[in-house]
Amino acid sequence: MPHFNKFGTGCFFTALPLAFCLGLSFLLPSEAAAQSGWTKGKKEGFYQLSFQSMNSNDYYTLGGELLETNQFSQQSLVFYGEYGVTDRFTIIANLPLQTWNGFETTERVSGLGDLRLEFKHSILKKYLPLSISIAPELPIGKANNFAKSTINDFEQINLPSGDGEFNVWSTLASSFALPNAPFYGTIFASYNMRTQYDGVQFSDQFALGAEIGYHIAQKVWVNARLNALATVGGDLLIATDFVRGDGTEYTSFSFGASVPVYKKINLSINYRNFNDLIFDRKNLYSAGVVSVGVYYERK
Repeated sequence: MPHFNKFGTGCFFTALPLAFCLGLSFLLPSEAAAQSGWTKGKKEGFYQLSFQSMNSNDYYTLGGELLETNQFSQQSLVFYGEYGVTDRFTIIANLPLQTWNGFETTERVSGLGDLRLEFKHSILKKYLPLSISIAPELPIGKANNFAKSTINDFEQINLPSGDGEFNVWSTLASSFALPNAPFYGTIFASYNMRTQYDGVQFSDQFALGAEIGYHIAQKVWVNARLNALATVGGDLLIATDFVRGDGTEYTSFSFGASVPVYKKINLSINYRNFNDLIFDRKNLYSAGVVSVGVYYERK
């Protein structure tokens, strides 16, 4: 979620138009992980470490216009975990342990990301699983993380690894599994109540998504997801700070697979990209995101 120092840093990226210098978005929006109507059983767990990467020079402005810029790259090492406190109550943690950001005209900088803690309760569990969750996101990441230009070392750009604000996601999700086939489906809707950073009030967000999955030969799980994010309220045309995801909108699709490698340890791979199917892309870089992970599941 890079942005320029509003206290006087100029735009040193010669390939970028002036409008681009006014603000950049959180460039690799995180996909809601494993949203479903199910909760873990008591003392059951799921723990994953994954690495994701993207490179892009296609930036969509706040108005949805496509700009070609210097290439931006972002890589993240992310921990994700679920633990069943009871059969109906699960605690979920999502933490980017390290995020690396950089343009082709800057040095690369890195830092810890923001911690998302989700508290999930099962409303219905047996016939049509239905859950509700509350997920505060704690701003423990680096809200300011300046990278120097490799062209002019007296200029710099802020490439933070955290957005600096406290926000709360609320999610309602429902799932189903076919009784005579290894097939499942999930739909969900989420609302993100955002606050402010450095005196700038951010607009709330609304997200929705669907997922289907199938177990091939009792060995390989494959899945497909469709997610969408939109901004709720706010006069974004005159906003002074778009750089922390304010005004970001998109539709994304992804395909993934996982296979067992040793006992309860599994390998997963996922590919994600963006389009304008539900909500047009705004205030983000659009490119394919590849993720590879290893997870352990305790039952």
